[in-house]
Amino acid sequence: MKRLLVPSLLLALAAPALVAQITTGQGVAGMNVDKVVELDQLTQTELADKIKNGWTSAFLVTGGTEIRGPHAVIAVHNVLATHRAVEAAKRLGKTIVAPTIPFAVSATGGYNANQWKSFAEENGPTAPNPGAIQVDAATFKGIIQGGVESLMYIGFKDIFLMGDHGGGQNEMRQVSEEMSAKFAAKGIRVHYVGDFYQKTHDDIDMYMYEHKLPIAGHGGMMETAEMMYWEPTQFAFIRPNFKTVPFDGARFEGESLEADLKAWKDRKDAAAARAAGGGAPGGGGGQRGGGGGNANAAPRVNNGLSGNPHPATKAIGKDLAEIGITNTVNQVRKLLAGGK
Repeated sequence: MKRLLVPSLLLALAAPALVAQITTGQGVAGMNVDKVVELDQLTQTELADKIKNGWTSAFLVTGGTEIRGPHAVIAVHNVLATHRAVEAAKRLGKTIVAPTIPFAVSATGGYNANQWKSFAEENGPTAPNPGAIQVDAATFKGIIQGGVESLMYIGFKDIFLMGDHGGGQNEMRQVSEEMSAKFAAKGIRVHYVGDFYQKTHDDIDMYMYEHKLPIAGHGGMMETAEMMYWEPTQFAFIRPNFKTVPFDGARFEGESLEADLKAWKDRKDAAAARAAGGGAPGGGGGQRGGGGGNANAAPRVNNGLSGNPHPATKAIGKDLAEIGITNTVNQVRKLLAGGK
């Protein structure tokens, strides 16, 4: 009897402390709920407590499901979008990240993507490179609207729309403008964070130029290196064949990288000059495809890859991730302060 009494007494004494730990956000089994920003990793009561305590900003993030070549997993957009958003939310504080929307407009390799229309007409519905899932622009816009309305209903006041995929950027901007106007009287603001995508791509292009690395291209350096950085274990996202995989529309390493970099810089400078003169900015951005095809390019390779991933490293990926996170944090702070 005495043997049972001591453990029971210790448990009774410890129980109030355990309950207090859980209810004050210290978490269970070592988990600190205060540090959790992912909406779907919280219970409904934990989420309600956060909103009561001023967590009234939310990120609605879009990724994409599309082919990235033989070396990268199909979830590239989702992984990059989620990790950047979560890290940005942690740095901002009191910001929740909704589950990443995995569908995009005009996914590379999708059933209605331009590059596969002719193939489908000739060969039927089977994809030559399977893996893409896409929705049309109207459907995508509806999904974003539904997400915003849901976050409003939950109790968020500042809702930020951002995405890692070029297709869908216009629709997110439209939703932000339309719903901000519609619900302004209720104190709701819906923001479009364009720097999450456009400025980040432009800055990363410049990083590649300054470091004499291949620029842009679908499935190329940018995505490959950053995915390596976020991998929980080596080769979880990027397979070992990234060093040898063939790609369409770009020279192989060492053949004339300097010429390609100079051509890119010339286009960039010309676009900046046009923008300064009031013309269309052009250059940079858009869907990150095309690898600078030219007369000396390797023969066309139909594998969903148009950029050169060969020089990618985890260390480069860390730098690229920081560019995207910093751009997001800076623009969100400006938007919260009332800037555009």
